[in-house]
Amino acid sequence: MGAPGLTFSVSRDKLSAQPGFDTITVAFTADQTCAAFECRATREGEDYGVGKGVLVASFSATPAGIQRTFEIYDDFLVRGDGAYRISLYAQGEDGSWNDNHRYLPVGSEFYLTADGTPYLCMRG
Repeated sequence: MGAPGLTFSVSRDKLSAQPGFDTITVAFTADQTCAAFECRATREGEDYGVGKGVLVASFSATPAGIQRTFEIYDDFLVRGDGAYRISLYAQGEDGSWNDNHRYLPVGSEFYLTADGTPYLCMRG
């Protein structure tokens, strides 16, 4: 069956320590049941993937088509000011994980939201 495909949206792409700008809300749905879900943050240029970077959100089993929502706070981006890759990983019932590469257009370094907007979070 393979790993679930994700569709997601974000409330903003920049974070700071200023009140009102210190959180991003992320909503996602999967096209099949997720056995597990993780959101991880890595500083731009650092290696990323399942199990790498700072774990900023996780969920257990989630049925297909059910929307989950979570928040990312500026405090979660622990490697200082700069650009961070916020990666979403979903595990299928067969144990396989998506690897984000299907969301990266050929020739682009950006992860894209459901509306095609580049998603690379900036802290500072």
